Amino acid sequence: MKPIQNLIASAGLAIGAVFGIAGSIFSAPITQIVLYEISSIGLTAGCALLAVKFIRDSKDYLATGFLLLAIAEAVMSSASSLGQVGGQPSFGAGMALYVPAFLFISMPKNFPIWARIANLAACVPFGIAAATIFFGGEVPSTSALPGAGYGLLVVSIIGWILTLLKERSS
Repeated sequence: MKPIQNLIASAGLAIGAVFGIAGSIFSAPITQIVLYEISSIGLTAGCALLAVKFIRDSKDYLATGFLLLAIAEAVMSSASSLGQVGGQPSFGAGMALYVPAFLFISMPKNFPIWARIANLAACVPFGIAAATIFFGGEVPSTSALPGAGYGLLVVSIIGWILTLLKERSS
């Protein structure tokens, strides 16, 4: 991947992480929706670019993981304007897609071990939250399970960005 593409993918991931955290801080529904939507767009774009990168590099697991992550974010984005209650099915589906995405991204040794461990650990709260929704429960995006999952995802994203920027400079 060309250095500029690593930088653009890193920017998308960073936008996703920063705006996702910001969305969890604000309780005003409209502000939260806007921040989460910006986060989803950044992550979707960054992950799509990384999927292409890893396809070209013949790294199928990574390409599959980032493609699934882009799809998960797009699924969640599609229902963000429906609010917490109306968007529950899409929120659950997105979190369910996170699990295989994170497994595929964590299998190869491309990223630092701490980022891969954080990614694997994020599967647990996201999987439980998705199952809760699928069995008829409600899981607000600001509750403990998604909060733990997204915290671990941010740690992973930092590892991904550092790897991309290091790769860019070499």
